[in-house]
Amino acid sequence: MRQGLLFALMLAGVCLLGPAAKSPGEKIFAQALASWEKRGSLEEAKKAAALFQQAADADPRNEEYFVRLANANYWLGEIIPAEHKKERVEYYMKGEQAALKAMALNGQSVGGNFWAVVNNGRVTELKGILSGSFNFGRCLRCMTTVAAQEPDYYYGGVYRYWGQFIYEMPSMLRSLAQFTLEDSIYFARRSADMHPEFFLNKVYLAQSYLANKQREKARKELRDVINASPTVLSGEEPENRHYQRVAHELYEREFGKEK
Repeated sequence: MRQGLLFALMLAGVCLLGPAAKSPGEKIFAQALASWEKRGSLEEAKKAAALFQQAADADPRNEEYFVRLANANYWLGEIIPAEHKKERVEYYMKGEQAALKAMALNGQSVGGNFWAVVNNGRVTELKGILSGSFNFGRCLRCMTTVAAQEPDYYYGGVYRYWGQFIYEMPSMLRSLAQFTLEDSIYFARRSADMHPEFFLNKVYLAQSYLANKQREKARKELRDVINASPTVLSGEEPENRHYQRVAHELYEREFGKEK
């Protein structure tokens, strides 16, 4: 009898209190996610990034909002045409800053650590290794943090990053650091083997093969991407469509229009 009365009182309390109050940024975040689903459009991608920013401003203690903002700005840097270098750099820098805010909330943030380094890498790639933008110490710490918790994060992202890092190094610096293009291929191959359905992995592998004068291997990787369906990886169709175009352009530049 007493148990039944206690249950009735608890139920009444829940009804009186009503549902838990939503955080200030939750509604905005839901709108951002809706636009993010249509991120293949530059306009929608910009709208999503702006809404993620608004959500983070409204709820600045929410780590996820900053991680998503970092990813959204990275994506904008990817899809803005290559000739708009300054605009691309600005978005990558915004992505890096958003990721650092996620890390300020949680130093072990997998997404924060990952996107801080990847965005910084793109800035360095566009501005040059001698621009002063690159922070190797932070890069090493961040990727170690990601690898220790979730080495498979973002479709083999740790391996993909190190492969591209070595590939992008000037040959003299690569030699001084005792790296070779074979090391770049090793890491790129690991990510491509783990997630061949994420097309960027194979594009990076093809680039490393080309730099190492292994043209037939590069041709195969690019053909695989060109002939695959972008829908092979659920939720990443916009990314796959974009990197499929990148693969197609690289293939035509290196091998002509032959498929």
